[in-house]
Amino acid sequence: MVIPMNQSLLVRSFSLYLKAKNVSPATLRNYLADARHFLNWLNLPFNDPYKIAQSITEETLKKYQQFLQENNIATSTINRRFSTLRQLGRFFISQGWSKKNPVKKVGNITAEKRNDFPQQLMEKFAKSLKDEGKSSTTIRNYLSDLRGYLEWNKIN
Repeated sequence: MVIPMNQSLLVRSFSLYLKAKNVSPATLRNYLADARHFLNWLNLPFNDPYKIAQSITEETLKKYQQFLQENNIATSTINRRFSTLRQLGRFFISQGWSKKNPVKKVGNITAEKRNDFPQQLMEKFAKSLKDEGKSSTTIRNYLSDLRGYLEWNKIN
């Protein structure tokens, strides 16, 4: 998906803000990718940074977190994306586009908060297969079989 031009400018401005904060190149790359992901998900009909900043509410953030969890995004990735959004909120405040940072109230999630044992099991299983040197195709096939079994088990 292509980010509209003004959102692209917003991401570039956010990049300059992060560089001024002396974040590492890896952190910069991750934060910018996370910001793009969130803006694409948000899918607002306008590109005004002020309006974008005002659109980010606790309710919006809860829906985004739910979307990430429903799509089986790893807990560590979800937490990194919310770390990015906290920085984006600080950026909005620094630019005068927002008076408060709604993301500040959203803490990191833990595996317990997720309450998603099957997903945790699959993540551990995938890691153990990777540690054993299994190919990505083999891992994907094993996980597919495991998902099928778990779904079958739920029904029966």
